[in-house]
Amino acid sequence: MDITFEDKYREKRIFRLSIYLCMIITFILTFIEIWQLIIIPGIIVGILNKDMKRGATSGALGILIVWIIYTIVLMVMKNIYTLLDQFAGLIFGSLGYGWLILIVIWLLGALFGALGGSIGGGIAILWNTKNKKNKNKDIKKPAKNKKLKEN
Repeated sequence: MDITFEDKYREKRIFRLSIYLCMIITFILTFIEIWQLIIIPGIIVGILNKDMKRGATSGALGILIVWIIYTIVLMVMKNIYTLLDQFAGLIFGSLGYGWLILIVIWLLGALFGALGGSIGGGIAILWNTKNKKNKNKDIKKPAKNKKLKEN
């Protein structure tokens, strides 16, 4: 089975669109206080990509970009970096490690996105194999040369 230029272009276009869709859904879900729901955009874009690698990448990138923008806005508007610095001071014993907590937050977002994208890609793969099996069952095998019995 040869992959044409149009198929490759279509896959790349779906990959970029799925990143944008993941960013939009993540932005909406960011304002809900249950942050564990952030896996949902990854699952959705994983299903759209129909490939585990592209699904995980688009989920991770979409969520990571939104979380980076959101934390930068919070640092500018609400000065959240001082809170992160104090929290890191409680863990490490000295101030100045707020950036480490910030990176951990970003990595958690990327990991949740990649996990959701992988789950969605797996669902798409299972769905495609199930549909292929059903299509093969619908195709009837040619009848063998049987002589018609006459009454």
